[in-house]
Amino acid sequence: MRTLIIQALLFISATVFSQQTEISAVLADAQTKEIIPYATIQYGENKGVLTNDEGVFVLPEGISENNKIKVSSLGYEETEMLISELKDTLFIKPSSITLTEVFLSDKDLSGEEILEKVLANIDSNYNFNYAKKRFFYRSSYFNDIKRMDMEVEESTIPEIDQKFVNNALTQIPRYVDSYMEYLGDFYGNYEDQKVQVIKIANLYNPTNEQGVEELGERMEQIIKDNLGEDTYVKIKSGLLGFKMDSEEFLEEMEEAEEPKEKTAEEKTKDSIMLYENLANGIQSKLLASLKGMFWKDDITFDVFQKSRKYEFEVEGYTQIGNDIAYVINFKPKRGADFKGKMFVSTEDFGLYRLDYDNVKPLKKFKLFGVSNKKDVFQGKMIFAKDKNDKYNLKYVERSSGNTFGVSRPLKILVKKGKWYWNKRLKELDLEMDIVASDVSKGQWIIYDEEEMDKEAYASVEVNNQFDYKKFKKYNAEFWDGYNVMEPNQAIKSFSAMDEAEDSE
Repeated sequence: MRTLIIQALLFISATVFSQQTEISAVLADAQTKEIIPYATIQYGENKGVLTNDEGVFVLPEGISENNKIKVSSLGYEETEMLISELKDTLFIKPSSITLTEVFLSDKDLSGEEILEKVLANIDSNYNFNYAKKRFFYRSSYFNDIKRMDMEVEESTIPEIDQKFVNNALTQIPRYVDSYMEYLGDFYGNYEDQKVQVIKIANLYNPTNEQGVEELGERMEQIIKDNLGEDTYVKIKSGLLGFKMDSEEFLEEMEEAEEPKEKTAEEKTKDSIMLYENLANGIQSKLLASLKGMFWKDDITFDVFQKSRKYEFEVEGYTQIGNDIAYVINFKPKRGADFKGKMFVSTEDFGLYRLDYDNVKPLKKFKLFGVSNKKDVFQGKMIFAKDKNDKYNLKYVERSSGNTFGVSRPLKILVKKGKWYWNKRLKELDLEMDIVASDVSKGQWIIYDEEEMDKEAYASVEVNNQFDYKKFKKYNAEFWDGYNVMEPNQAIKSFSAMDEAEDSE
């Protein structure tokens, strides 16, 4: 009897433990051992997760180890297995396709002809009905200062010399990353949307801004100490310049130094506005993704609308579930902007996946030593068929970025007197040479879907009551019990240099 009780207790403990422990693995190619990102791990009808960019996936808590999962990815055999059979790494085999001569002759189309059929079948292939979808959205921001030099050409302000400037610049970090993660429910279709936010985590790194602000504050204080009566500050950069008298300058500094204490009513109003802005922000991000669908007109990615500017190559075929898909490469032919790859069904000409990357800056600007290049614009779109053979959006990724440069002089003058007769009291001449880049990346993952009609959509009411936290280091516990895309190693190791406490 005692043995049976012990065995029963061990069984119960093991069952409870298995329900509370994360089930995770890495998906990899059985032949090359390379990781497989953005593959679908389905654990129920219309329920699943995607592997992240490092091939990692995590199943939601509470799933029994006796359940089956189905793993599918472009170019690989569909694999089914019990969750209990999972190991640290799950290997799947590339699919091998034997095509008959009849199949080849029936489907011998050029890349341009295939794209025409894709566009012609949009309305019949893609699901434009109303639905409720659980989503997770990760927004990433990266700032990289590649060069930041300031040479002191001349200074009659003793406190500001080359050593002061060099020491100040070392306090500005050269690389900063920040992340925002959103979980919520999306209602609607490609034209009408409502978004109910559930949770938002803000992994914010303020160090770059703080370094710049500290440099500015220190220089302002030094200039303030060198001001007297009837003086003014003039700032020039090349032909451009503006001036501010000493009273204006000191008033602005006092306002910055002594912020007014807000009333309880003002704090409440600020909090309401913060949550409104957060909710509106994610809705705008999702709307921008939907407006960027490949079949839309007047979008930056123009391969479908301006196919004559591109060269297409039907590389071969791959298997997607029970379907066969064309693998089509594209590259610029007439000064176009993008290269990439797409996967299109040979049966109904629905597009399963699209990867694209710009090959040159989309825009360039340079004037008076200031330059800006829009040199990053890349993304992915992944669709999957539902039980009605309609294509549904499963994953959207888009990155955009700029490289900004300043190579010009900066002159700060402290003068006394009228505009027609003045005396130069102090002068600081700097030569600036700055090159920095920033990249914004958005990843939208759609998990569970429920169909709904237009009347049900119209009755949906959303609010701005959700859980929002601001973190200075990654906090996995915030997402406990929720299905989200597993963070990559960069996010897991995220930690702001500012060690202030986490706050709302």
